Amino acid sequence: MTSTKSFQNQTTLIATLGGQPQIVTFTLDLLLRQGAAVDQVVVMYPAPHPRYYNAYRTLMGEFVGDQYAGRRCHLRSVPIRFGDTNTADECTPAQVEQIHATCNELLRSLKEQGHTIHLSLSGGRRMIALMALQAAMVHLSPVDRLWHIYTTPELTAQARDGKIMHVPPEGGVRLIPVPFVPWAAWFPGLRPLLELNRREQQEQPQSWLRDEERERCKEVWERLTPRQRMVLRAFADGSTRTQAAGQLHVAVSTIDSHRRVILDHCRASWADEEVTIDTQFLRQRFSPFLRGMDLL
Repeated sequence: MTSTKSFQNQTTLIATLGGQPQIVTFTLDLLLRQGAAVDQVVVMYPAPHPRYYNAYRTLMGEFVGDQYAGRRCHLRSVPIRFGDTNTADECTPAQVEQIHATCNELLRSLKEQGHTIHLSLSGGRRMIALMALQAAMVHLSPVDRLWHIYTTPELTAQARDGKIMHVPPEGGVRLIPVPFVPWAAWFPGLRPLLELNRREQQEQPQSWLRDEERERCKEVWERLTPRQRMVLRAFADGSTRTQAAGQLHVAVSTIDSHRRVILDHCRASWADEEVTIDTQFLRQRFSPFLRGMDLL
């Protein structure tokens, strides 16, 4: 008879992480004191972003050898990546969809594996917490829990940037349960409808363009050299800078040079609109444009 805990009976703490790693350990300590047998901690944070990565590295120091406070507990991260950009509180629609997709996939996969979930919404970017809450209503069940952590102003100031990673009972920190409605668990027929709606929302921006947007894309396309068009097509297909360089057998610096020219042309064509011109913009606008060209 093995002493290893059944994979189907694991308990996982999912925490949104910002620059304050102690929020995760404060939450975990309180859950363990309540008797929750947490086997795994999964943290979600924006990447690439050195401040959040450094917070995760600080957190790693609390889980040496898959041990936490003398008990077995595994730590892993789910960095939410957006190509070459950092996440900000003001996210583009594509970044919001990326956060949404990551949260949905994480919660869906853990619940399919039979995990009990504690979801902490206190750290990191607000948009990640909002998307995690939405995913919780789709994938979690009544046995799962959502939490917000409260720390006194004095403790918040003293513990900032991980200066204090643990506090004793009654040390100025407490967990507040967050009510939520697990719609799909109570009404199983909703799950396929919610999933279908999510896929339609995800696919819609890539499936059509207004005539005005199509004309702007055409203006940019006609200004580009054949090589620049190949780079634009790679970005429109969702490739990263490194992937595009590999596909075209050139250096990443060459891709960057072509991309700068492409983005400058886009800024000229969309000069009258307040839109963020970046790699995600190229995918959103030119993916449907190029698909339409290929069908002609």
